[in-house]
Amino acid sequence: MLADGDNTAVIEPETSELDATETRPEEKPLKLQVSDLVEDARTLALAEVEYYKTKLSVNMAATKTVLGLFGVAITMALTAIVALILGLLLIADYYLGPIAATGLVTGSFILIAALMGKMAINRARKLPLSENSDE
Repeated sequence: MLADGDNTAVIEPETSELDATETRPEEKPLKLQVSDLVEDARTLALAEVEYYKTKLSVNMAATKTVLGLFGVAITMALTAIVALILGLLLIADYYLGPIAATGLVTGSFILIAALMGKMAINRARKLPLSENSDE
């Protein structure tokens, strides 16, 4: 601001960062800007696809390892159950004889399997499987 003799303030216009001798940088036409934007979006989409492919392949390898370990664990658990059944059969054989022991152990495990199957069916019926269920 400059002050005149009559106490009036004169405001000078602010100068822009560009001098009058400098020219503004060439602005791209709108069509070129849109095509650049589309190209950038395409590049981003391709990069995202590659990222998720890589992430999926890493997750698949980890999942295969987990499933392999789970399969071994299930196999060993079933082997332990068979050993338990044979042990119970041998113990019952000593007291009841071979035929009664086989019937007792087999019947017991069939009864346990039937009860667990019934529990599973009851729980499965309570699952909300349809979108139109009233419960």
